[in-house]
Amino acid sequence: MGRQLSHGLAAVAAGLALAAGSLPGTASVAGASRAPGASRVPAASRAPAGQTFADRLYGVATLSRTDAWAVGLMPESALIVHWNGRVWSKSLTGSGYYLGVGADSPADVWAVGGTSWSSPSAPLIQHWTGRAWTRVSSPDPAGGGVLNAVDAISPDDAWAVGLVGPGPGVPSPTSPLIEHWNGRAWARVPSPNGAGGYNELNGVTATAQGNAWAAGETGLTDHDATLIEHWDGRAWTVVASPTPDGDAQVLGVSATRRTDAWAVGMTRGRRCAPRCVTFIEHWNGSAWTSVASPNPGGGYLNALFGVSATGRHNAWAVGTTDYARTLMLHWNGTTWS
Repeated sequence: MGRQLSHGLAAVAAGLALAAGSLPGTASVAGASRAPGASRVPAASRAPAGQTFADRLYGVATLSRTDAWAVGLMPESALIVHWNGRVWSKSLTGSGYYLGVGADSPADVWAVGGTSWSSPSAPLIQHWTGRAWTRVSSPDPAGGGVLNAVDAISPDDAWAVGLVGPGPGVPSPTSPLIEHWNGRAWARVPSPNGAGGYNELNGVTATAQGNAWAAGETGLTDHDATLIEHWDGRAWTVVASPTPDGDAQVLGVSATRRTDAWAVGMTRGRRCAPRCVTFIEHWNGSAWTSVASPNPGGGYLNALFGVSATGRHNAWAVGTTDYARTLMLHWNGTTWS
């Protein structure tokens, strides 16, 4: 239900984010993971030679002005590209596709996705050690699975989230998929379903071993509801969150501490006629609440795909309006503009 839409629009957002230039103080966009103290890359160079219109970038993670990673796919191959401060270059191609990337250090980068777009898929995980990419085995749920996002906070603590079910091009009932890296192996961690029969986690963020958030949507009969889950060091639990307009999905999440987290996405409820709109929610340590977010222009679709916060007075959210125009919002501690 929401899966095909969110992936298609995220492709636009990720590509646009790479072309948006530098934003001092931000760390990640388009569902990508945040590296502590990282900053956005400078204005991006042209795409690597040989890319075509069908190429897509879904996630980006930055470590410094001379070290950034972006992941996605080409018509017949997965794609990982690297920024060295001057140019983007291909770092890895191969089977499958990548939807998320997270970086803890120059020698600790994770890329996640799936093995097949239009047939039963298995989770796909690659690890960068500073010298080479290596595929790392991970649990393969019965019925297949896809990983949409990853966040690493240390060499022995990383989270990846997605869904249990076939590839993005195969509509089917799904359940949340959460996997954890302990420095030696990836293991599946139990995660609760939302109220609907279709459940997907699109973003993940962690600040400590006992504080992580995963966010997405749960599909009901005729609409989607937001789905936000929290890790307290022992178990994942669903935390109540607003569903704006009665039909919405969370596409990105970012936390700075236990009492400060942001979730962003899009609504598809009553205001999708004549247009859909952005939504933003904030965690203050006790509850998720809706926060007013701008919806510029007269476009029929506004959506936010990624969010990155560095503190209580600085956060960025990125997305698209009318499918073809970049949308960037900034939080200054009081309002989004």
